Amino acid sequence: MSHFTKLILCDDDDQPNKAEVVSGFRFVEAEVDGFGFTSEQMLESIVFQILRKPLALVVHLQRICFCYQHNLTDNLFGALVDFLIVLDGKGHQLGCRMVKGAKSKLTPEQYAILDSGLKASADEIKWLSGNLYSLFSRGLIGTNLLVIKEKSDEAPEHDPLDIARDFIAYSQLDAAIETLENAVLVDIERQELHDDLLELYKVTQSMERFIKMYDVLSGQTKTIPAGWNELKGFFNAG
Repeated sequence: MSHFTKLILCDDDDQPNKAEVVSGFRFVEAEVDGFGFTSEQMLESIVFQILRKPLALVVHLQRICFCYQHNLTDNLFGALVDFLIVLDGKGHQLGCRMVKGAKSKLTPEQYAILDSGLKASADEIKWLSGNLYSLFSRGLIGTNLLVIKEKSDEAPEHDPLDIARDFIAYSQLDAAIETLENAVLVDIERQELHDDLLELYKVTQSMERFIKMYDVLSGQTKTIPAGWNELKGFFNAG
């Protein structure tokens, strides 16, 4: 996985910094990745970590800084929307510093939406408008475990879910998707497989691959898990 330096510096820090944004606040460049991952793979890995642990604020900050440094305007906006939603009306000062610090990389319309989010109540922030890259705005696919399948006495020697998550840890997302697709067809009732596969489809924006798998599942079962229909609606809306 990628390693990052300090994400935020204040004026009294001694370390050198880059990309000064506002007085008293700077974004800092991330260290060069040591595994040879592309920028896209690094960002996908960060986003998937957020999907697994939405309340891990430091990962949200990594995502925001990464998008800022790579001039990914729409990704940056989506990351900031998610950050404000996760803050849930708390940490106003931090949210304000992040939004204002990123202003130079946002469109006026995007900044206006985020500025309104800074003024929103805890109930209102949940309805903050996002975009294709925001994970927690309206249209998010829930990842709660809906079905718990009891383990048999003889656990499988190699759990495909563990294998897929190992691939994800090393940013091998295509291999993770393929592993989960094969596993879902073998064990169609295991909800965890569907949850992780749907998250990967959304993170990687693999709409064509999703549609093919959706058609296969539709032909195998009369009751396709709800998450598939939700993601289908998400892709159609985009």
